[in-house]
Amino acid sequence: MAVIEDFITKMDKSLVSLKESLSTLRAGKVTPQLLDKVTIVAYGEKCLLKSVAQISGISATDLQVKTFDPSIIKDIISGLNKADLGCTVTQNGNAVILKFPVPSEERRQDLIKQAKKYCEDGKVAIRNIRRDANNAIKKDATLSEDMKSDLNDKVQKETDKHIAEIEKIFAAKVKDIETI
Repeated sequence: MAVIEDFITKMDKSLVSLKESLSTLRAGKVTPQLLDKVTIVAYGEKCLLKSVAQISGISATDLQVKTFDPSIIKDIISGLNKADLGCTVTQNGNAVILKFPVPSEERRQDLIKQAKKYCEDGKVAIRNIRRDANNAIKKDATLSEDMKSDLNDKVQKETDKHIAEIEKIFAAKVKDIETI
């Protein structure tokens, strides 16, 4: 039934959104995705850093930001400092080097708490989609009671599958955060 596929698609999109949110949490190794949501003011406009510069990892604790336009390097440095990433920002010619310290045990625990919050929010989103699907099935007058029951069972199975996937994602992220 097309209604079920629509709700499954929404659940899949929730998982993608969760993975994007978790990718911004820094674990043992820094990744360019850490800067995905960093904004800067360049050319008088607010824009994403990744739209005006190339971001690459140069070591496990260092990132390099190479600007496409050297005239905005000061704007990039200013935006990175405002982002409060907990790193040292230095200019190296037309590039900016970000040196991240190895996270302390306390910081790792904070990151795990934040990851858990993102995952709980993801579970709530999945459950809300399940509720909406069940309400849509209940209101559909063209379906028999048996068909409604079967569709509700399918929705529940998909919900359980997506919740289990969130648990797997969380376990992997915790392992990643705890790894030095």
